[in-house]
Amino acid sequence: MDIHLGLLASLILNVAFLIIIFGQSKKINVLREENKKLTPIEHKEELIALASEKLRTLGDIKTIKYLREEKGMSMIDAKQFVDALKK
Repeated sequence: MDIHLGLLASLILNVAFLIIIFGQSKKINVLREENKKLTPIEHKEELIALASEKLRTLGDIKTIKYLREEKGMSMIDAKQFVDALKK
């Protein structure tokens, strides 16, 4: 009987955590959209030229770090941008 209560409690906690994670995920997406609206839109050609120069002189990791810190990109966006530049 104690095993069943433990499993039930574990199931309830897992469901609660999934609900919390789903809620946080929605909030993150909303914040990303707001961030896109608030960040100044730089001409794509200028950003490509700047990132290409950084990629050539600094390498992948430091270019991604630069894009994240200075341009406000997410890790995934910066990585995909750098990967696209390398092709």
